[in-house]
Amino acid sequence: MPVSYITYALQNGYIHQWLVAGPQTLTLDNPDTLFNADAKLRLAQRLHTENSGITRQPVEPGPLPEADLTIGDYTGRWAYTTCAEDHFVDGDSLLAFTAPDPLPHYARAWAYIEVEPAQAGPATLVLTTYGPADVWINDVLCHRYTAFGFHQDSFTVDLTEGHNAIAVRFEQFAGGPDKLPHAFALRFVDAPGDVRLQLPTLITDVNYRNKLERIFAAAYLDRDVFVWEERPTLYWAESKDTPEEALIRLQTPAGRIYAESLATVVPGDKWPLVQAHQAPQGPLRIIVMPPIKAYYDENTRIRRTFSLWGMGLARYNEVPEGDYAKRRMDALQHAARCEGNLFGEMAKMALGMWSGVETLLLLQHIERINNRAAGSALHLLGLLGMQYRWGDAPEFPKALEGALRACLLNFDYDQHLDAVPESEQLLLHTCEILAGQLYPKRKFKRSGQTGEWHVAQGKRRAMAWLRARAMGGFGEWDSGPAFEADLTALAHLIDLVENEALWEMATVVLDKLLFTIALNSFHGVLGGTQGRANAASVLGGWLSPLGDVMRLLWGMGILNQHLAGPVSLACMEDYELLPLLDEIATAASDELWNREQHILTAGDDAHEARSVNKVTYRTPDYLLGSAQDYRPGAPGTHEHIWQATLGPGAVVFTNHPANSGMTEAHAPGFWRGNGVLPRVAQWKDVLIAVYRLPDDDWMGFTHAYFPTAAFDAYCVREDAQGRSWAFVQKGKGYLALTAAHGLTLMTQGPGAYRELRSPGQHNVWLCHMGRAALDGEFEAFQESVLALPVRFDDLAVTLTTLRGETLTFGWEGSLLRNDQPEPLAGFKHYENPYSVTELRAPQMEIRSENYLMRLKLA
Repeated sequence: MPVSYITYALQNGYIHQWLVAGPQTLTLDNPDTLFNADAKLRLAQRLHTENSGITRQPVEPGPLPEADLTIGDYTGRWAYTTCAEDHFVDGDSLLAFTAPDPLPHYARAWAYIEVEPAQAGPATLVLTTYGPADVWINDVLCHRYTAFGFHQDSFTVDLTEGHNAIAVRFEQFAGGPDKLPHAFALRFVDAPGDVRLQLPTLITDVNYRNKLERIFAAAYLDRDVFVWEERPTLYWAESKDTPEEALIRLQTPAGRIYAESLATVVPGDKWPLVQAHQAPQGPLRIIVMPPIKAYYDENTRIRRTFSLWGMGLARYNEVPEGDYAKRRMDALQHAARCEGNLFGEMAKMALGMWSGVETLLLLQHIERINNRAAGSALHLLGLLGMQYRWGDAPEFPKALEGALRACLLNFDYDQHLDAVPESEQLLLHTCEILAGQLYPKRKFKRSGQTGEWHVAQGKRRAMAWLRARAMGGFGEWDSGPAFEADLTALAHLIDLVENEALWEMATVVLDKLLFTIALNSFHGVLGGTQGRANAASVLGGWLSPLGDVMRLLWGMGILNQHLAGPVSLACMEDYELLPLLDEIATAASDELWNREQHILTAGDDAHEARSVNKVTYRTPDYLLGSAQDYRPGAPGTHEHIWQATLGPGAVVFTNHPANSGMTEAHAPGFWRGNGVLPRVAQWKDVLIAVYRLPDDDWMGFTHAYFPTAAFDAYCVREDAQGRSWAFVQKGKGYLALTAAHGLTLMTQGPGAYRELRSPGQHNVWLCHMGRAALDGEFEAFQESVLALPVRFDDLAVTLTTLRGETLTFGWEGSLLRNDQPEPLAGFKHYENPYSVTELRAPQMEIRSENYLMRLKLA
């Protein structure tokens, strides 16, 4: 069959159109490789080959299987892809679609394109990658990068007249504790005249294929999370294309289809699918493709995939509901309905639903633990909890006994403790104690020591961890995933460890942790800054790892897919819900102004330790929280520096995107974290975020998450100086947001109707919060904000607040309030109406009008 070519242009020198194949997954003989940088490099070098493995011309798929890529026992089909605005070819998207929860492995993928220069001559290219990558030009290996981590390299090649074949093989470890994007970008920075891309295809009707590509590219979603009766809906931007039929599927990442429609796509129109409660809770995909006949019979193999989240049957409680006994039963029953989750199996055991226990799933989790998969410590602790509580029950799966014993005796309880997150350390220590208690006289394979020895070591380590958190706070401050892990470990320590001193200290830290959550939550949403956020939870309270926990404890929140924390708490035998913490979490006082300081890196005294100073301002209508002056200008990862919360989905924040990625491997990514950390200051209901990006910044802009579908009302207006302001109303709470370089509400693309974008390397964002009780109707709030004096300089701003105060803040210097400096550092450990506690104080008092609690921290 003849090959046709589709011509594309470079995008600012970058190649955006590729044929891709993969990933080929190579099993690790030794899972410990994941924890050793030198071993990872040695494995990559051992697996390297000088040839690409491509033996025939790659083509966009048609009817010929000979066009597939075959390397050893791996066979993959070439597929067309186009890069997002960050220019990366993203192998993670291929892996997420084909294998949503892989065991740790080494992944390889391939990309191919042909380029046609205006004339023969030398060309200079720049390769950007996060892992090993090879580049072949006309079957000649011309560049190789061998390490792991973000890297850029330039190299020169000679291009011939006519078509030049470019092949790239890019590699990455996947499924383990270290998460790096499996991605690369390739750019021409110098070339012999104009360079055109030539994509080889076997599709016979190229015009039809190109029309479908334009139509699919014009589609967008208007939100990331769909709840209850909301229908996942595809929208199409206006264009000159005539209507065309397309098949639209709603399915899980594993491929289970929940809706399918043959739609007539009209530019400017929309196509809704089923209601959210008719699909399962969790990640979903919408696939847009040609009709069945065109796709399968005529081999027009082009499609586009959209990622979204569905909340299934879950409903959000914004006001307290039910007593603890009912909420406990609700949490366990919800968990038991969640398929594929280890803590769902624990819930089944707690409810006596033995006939529904999936033994195979538990054995698969043991295999994942043996292979050092991500989350191994959390899942091992869950298995230990099952063994302790129900191991003697006649219904307990007998097939687990030998596999779990071997897993426990072979597990690495040290796992590079200095390199794992703070929360994972306590998980490991708790696992070590409980495993040692189970097998006190048995020798553990890795240490050669007995279980009694491991109990003693685990207790020492756990006590040191608990004392550090009691005296210095939480290094992963207000982090949903970290606090979920902490709660899981503390629940098992308190319930199952045979040591009174450890029990007492674990109880103190649990109470302190729940107090921290109560202070910083708004109607069941942990609503401010986070030391470590995950990629999904920054999109709102629907996906928070603590949504279930707050629903269980205080009746506000949502029963979502995060089960470890609530199930672990619900399974505790003697847990007593403290009414003081309930009162703080559900209080509706006119304002709560809270300052905290938490130690991140220990020193000999408070002056040598690195810490975070954070503030939270909560009213009955919103919460605004931030980390003050936190490492401005430093590279970021997964820190969530500030957020305004007006409801479970109505959250607003700004960040500096490092790329277009939205998976857990992207830290920082598009919404999670910051490529470069801002300098932030907050005084109660006003927040200022100052960004200073490098001149060669990869993305070149900052932006705000602004999910319009979650608001009751919103608008974008200009003030007297022509500056754009975005306004939000949710309930009786208001928000106003502007930026020194203006802002634009994106109405197409991946951030359509949930992204405000502002260009420039130097920028200042300004946020005002308001309430109907203070500021009148929504329109009155807008007029008041538009009338306020504000003056932006290059990296600073001076403004008047709605409360009549003057604030000045910039990249350098103090936060001035009415010309007087406000502290941005050196806060007490906690300073709020409920507790005033110094950092490293031996005791903490938490007091309300009705209750008093004293925690012995020393």
